Amino acid sequence: MSLMSWIAAILLFVNLVPLSCQRATVSSSSSAVGVHSTPRAVKTIGLPADCAVELNATNFDAVLRGTPATYAVVGFFAHWCPACRNYKPQYEKLARIFNGPDAVHPGIVLMTRVDCALTINNKLCDKFSVSHYPMLFWGPHSEFIAAGWEPQQEKSKIRVIDDGRTAERLLNWINKQIGSTYVLDDEKFEKEHPSSSISDPEQIAQAVYEVEVATSAVFDIILEHKAKEAAATREEAEDKQHVEVWLQKAVVAAEE
Repeated sequence: MSLMSWIAAILLFVNLVPLSCQRATVSSSSSAVGVHSTPRAVKTIGLPADCAVELNATNFDAVLRGTPATYAVVGFFAHWCPACRNYKPQYEKLARIFNGPDAVHPGIVLMTRVDCALTINNKLCDKFSVSHYPMLFWGPHSEFIAAGWEPQQEKSKIRVIDDGRTAERLLNWINKQIGSTYVLDDEKFEKEHPSSSISDPEQIAQAVYEVEVATSAVFDIILEHKAKEAAATREEAEDKQHVEVWLQKAVVAAEE
């Protein structure tokens, strides 16, 4: 194959797999044809479960209101969009860092997605002026509740993420917003500092020694306390005996 043929093939591939997909608007009078009737992509068996939280017009406000995370990323996608399908693994890399039971940095950023190709989400996507896919928004989670976004809107805490084409670039963009230094290969503290093995003979011997020392010290304290109690009891008995003797002598002297 000649050089020009290779170039033509590459250009064809780039055109077939765009970086974004334009959103088609569907009027209320039209039937659900076009983007809304496009079949969903077949799920691949064996892949890990998605970590990004699926939002829709029904649960959108409730999920964002209930999250403990300080910030949220809301990604507007379309399941028919090739660019969205290609971008999804990049987005999921960040979702695994911030979301789910194995999250490395939980409670900071809630990673979510909305499928604008579903009829139920038409008005929701319109509220955020979604013009293409994927389109990512950033802001404090509370700002998304019962809200929207417009291109010329001023004083809005909701921002369009303009540099998130890859997982690394998206994470760098988030780092700039919150002053963090997270990286994609961050691991949990437990993985970085694994707990000591209980089967280590030296550690077992050291633990036994420390227990023996502590036990001996406790017994010494107990014995000392008991000795003081015994001494105090003897002293009290002697004092009582002296008082009884003195009283007896006083009674005898009085009788005389």
